[in-house]
Amino acid sequence: MEKFVWSDEYSVGIPETDEDHKKFFDIANHLIDLLEKKDVTKENLVLAVDRIGEYANTHFKEEEDMFDTENYREAPQHTAAHELYRRRVNYYMRALHEPDADIRQLASEIATFSIYWLSDHILLMDKQYTIFLKQKNILEN
Repeated sequence: MEKFVWSDEYSVGIPETDEDHKKFFDIANHLIDLLEKKDVTKENLVLAVDRIGEYANTHFKEEEDMFDTENYREAPQHTAAHELYRRRVNYYMRALHEPDADIRQLASEIATFSIYWLSDHILLMDKQYTIFLKQKNILEN
């Protein structure tokens, strides 16, 4: 499985947010690292998936709080995208606890989903609120 490599195209121009995004990708890449080990335990994979979900929730809440503070007009669509990610992670967490779960397959799916979802989300949605913040003179142009 291919790991995510950060490039400047993913920068939203807000250093704290870029660092959050890098950390999010690092967590998904860590899950890929675990999957490459032959002796990885179910517990380690479940913990890694849980970590992705927790980190996402923390990051999403920070963004959503900013949307409220700045009256971001695209907040409902953006928040809906966050909710889709939350629901998918919750699905994977439930599936991981099924007695006949293929833990490696599920962990692989959540790593792949997270990397592709976050890549698209940054490029298509997060960059839009950067434009909005610049228009409000909250961020420098």
